Amino acid sequence: MVNEKQAAARPGILSVLVRKYFMNVVKSPGLLACCLFPPLFLLVFRFIIIEPVAHDDASMFLLVMGMLFSTSMVPGTTIVYPMAEAREKHTLRTMELAGVGRAQMIAAHGIVGTLYTALAGAACFLVSGASFDSMLPFMAITVLAGAPLIALSLALGLVSRNQMAASFSSLPIILIGIAPLFFMYAESTFSALPLLPTGGGFALVYALAEGTLLAPGSILPAVGQLAWIVASVVALVAVAPRIPRDE
Repeated sequence: MVNEKQAAARPGILSVLVRKYFMNVVKSPGLLACCLFPPLFLLVFRFIIIEPVAHDDASMFLLVMGMLFSTSMVPGTTIVYPMAEAREKHTLRTMELAGVGRAQMIAAHGIVGTLYTALAGAACFLVSGASFDSMLPFMAITVLAGAPLIALSLALGLVSRNQMAASFSSLPIILIGIAPLFFMYAESTFSALPLLPTGGGFALVYALAEGTLLAPGSILPAVGQLAWIVASVVALVAVAPRIPRDE
């Protein structure tokens, strides 16, 4: 078997894996449909539910919903299921025997999950009808808010031995991702948003929609979100080597 040092020395493997995993999602109607769900949901919500009543806070509501659905649904779809399928069909073991390092496969899945999260976020932003001046900040917040869930998806993808297990593993990702929705109805709970993995991003998108992103009140959510990113990445690096490989 090719060892990790030999695998790491091979140039271009990471980019090849990223292209392969990216196209695997494109070729899978089920996975692609899950990635398209956030913007399609917002499209229906905007023109069928909000538009007839001309809600004043429609843009803000669509932005925060778009961020939450993109960061909660897309990582579990584009990471957990493909990793579980590869393990179920023993292609993961075959790739390891061929000299592809486990760290490279994890990194490639993480990059693909980040790309699809960003694409879903961009589509949600376009559907929301918000000013294009806010697009880059929204995209940055969406990617940062999705990072902890991407790390969690990578860990659960390594643990899931088949697609049935993946369907169960992806549920906590969705629930954790949309948790800020239950904290937005009271001022006391809203201030606790940074305690959630996507809560800081939620508060920052809320501030962006209100035009107060650069206000002092955004410092705590930003610090909280960065803390979640660091903690999740450190946890993944610590846990991943201890997850058993295929026999």
